[in-house]
Amino acid sequence: MFNLSRKIDTSAQFLAFYLKKGHYLVELSENHFKNKEYKKCLELLSQAHSLFEKGGAKDEAEKVKVKFNDIKKNFFTSTKT
Repeated sequence: MFNLSRKIDTSAQFLAFYLKKGHYLVELSENHFKNKEYKKCLELLSQAHSLFEKGGAKDEAEKVKVKFNDIKKNFFTSTKT
């Protein structure tokens, strides 16, 4: 029978995973940007932002947010007046 009363703290591993996955998604978004797949690029940046927030990397999250907003502004501007 398993002893479930002892918990193993894996929070540091989760934080490292969130950061690693966030960096991967930013890199992947850059490839989509180069291929002019702007919508997919924004989706990936949004996911990366969430992962950086979960991982406690507020500076990284802010950089991704700025990049997201720049792409959105430059490639998805409304033509309505």
